[in-house]
Amino acid sequence: MKTMKLAVMLVALAAISAESYAAMNLTDVRREARFLTDRMGHELGLSNRQYNDVYEINFDFLYQVNEVIDDVVYGYDDAIDYYYYLLDLRNEDLMYVLRSGQYR
Repeated sequence: MKTMKLAVMLVALAAISAESYAAMNLTDVRREARFLTDRMGHELGLSNRQYNDVYEINFDFLYQVNEVIDDVVYGYDDAIDYYYYLLDLRNEDLMYVLRSGQYR
């Protein structure tokens, strides 16, 4: 659970750290997804297959969050709710890819 919280915080930080909260371009999304996946791979000891699956999950999450991150930063309730909805979907996807010990 501690690792998952760290991963969630890293995703939030990566999403918010875009220059002046502007939407990231596709290259930035890929770079942030790769960074997050590298970090998770190092801490969780992911296999190659898990690494690739986790990268796709992180990329999809960051790509979708990219659309609403400005509104999240400004504190709009609908955007924050949508962000947490996307986060729940990401975590559910990770649950199917990671072993139970890795997920916890």
